[in-house]
Amino acid sequence: MSGDSVTFGFNVASSGAYSTAGKQELRGFKLAVKHINNGGGWVTSEQYESPLDGDGLLDKDVEFAVEDTGGSSDTARSNAQRLVDSEEVIMLAGGTSSNSGLANQEVAAQNQVVYMATMANANSLTGIDCNRYSFREMYNNHMAAKALAPALSNEFGDDVNYVKISQDNEWGQTLRDEMDTALGNLGWAPVWDTTAQVGTTDYSQYAEDIESVDFDVIVLGLGGLDAVNALRAFREEFPESNIVLPIASKDIARTAGDAIEGVIGTVAWSPAINSPLSDTFRESFREEYGSSTGTSKSASPSGAAHIAYTQTLQYASAAERAGTFNPIDVIGALEGHEYDAGLGPQTLRACDHQAMRRVPVVKGKPEVQQSYGTYYGLIGEPADVQYACDSGPAANCSLGGN
Repeated sequence: MSGDSVTFGFNVASSGAYSTAGKQELRGFKLAVKHINNGGGWVTSEQYESPLDGDGLLDKDVEFAVEDTGGSSDTARSNAQRLVDSEEVIMLAGGTSSNSGLANQEVAAQNQVVYMATMANANSLTGIDCNRYSFREMYNNHMAAKALAPALSNEFGDDVNYVKISQDNEWGQTLRDEMDTALGNLGWAPVWDTTAQVGTTDYSQYAEDIESVDFDVIVLGLGGLDAVNALRAFREEFPESNIVLPIASKDIARTAGDAIEGVIGTVAWSPAINSPLSDTFRESFREEYGSSTGTSKSASPSGAAHIAYTQTLQYASAAERAGTFNPIDVIGALEGHEYDAGLGPQTLRACDHQAMRRVPVVKGKPEVQQSYGTYYGLIGEPADVQYACDSGPAANCSLGGN
């Protein structure tokens, strides 16, 4: 490849319902590129086993181009194609929502460019819609439900009635189905359910609709600002209610404020996780971004930033191991790779390109305790939710040839 530099393409939601997470992703991406080019963070950490040395990638400087999906799959698709055609990116990353992630990976496969998915956790990404060029660090809906079930059983017992609201899209439907299966195995019974369009701002009517329903727990299969709006509405109507948000995040919690108290869910990563690599990432992030906001609370990284940072370094490390930017060789270096991203040993599987990693389960803190960017407390150790290549979403994955 000619020239003194190569370009990564970051296709994230900088606006719209998922913009808070998208902006955190972008911070993680930029920090990883800085460390690839100049050292620091994991690149120069003894705990991160990588051939990267902080002097660029295969004797080239890494540059990046950014596009805003706005949370739209159509925009994500056109952005991704523009990054390939106009910026000649050698790697695509992003996907702040599942529909954007699926669009990214479709374009990546069509153009034979490696795609590193971020906060997209629809089952189909590494299930029925998997492809050879796409890899995912983030856990999927199947893994989230498996992680939550034991914690919910311990918290609420096994004879529970629950109501559920899910986003009216493929992500919301599969999350609902996975949660129904996991909760059904506990003996929980759904007593009311509905769907909501992405971008719904007023959830008060949904709260009013369940006033006459005899329920113990509310399960919200919602993301981004939709989750925030729903949490506020249900907390106002039912201040003491038990709420489960299967796919939670620091960004949702920070925006929701006191409405997050007591809410149980899963997160991609938490600053409360103490491990050498988690500590290094947390401190590197705060050092990079703390001065721009003036507060350590604002500079505390989220799971979205951690996933983006991890995925960028995963690609770069694989290219160094392969000794080339040829996508097929990089894919070979990624498949079956064993590594640690701060959660303990994990594997990027060859069968479906899904990371087999632990999933943190958390419970929201009262607003008075939400200092220094800590909005959740961990419930036990991150859950081991591995599943075989012939089960779960992987059973429907066929990566195909080159």
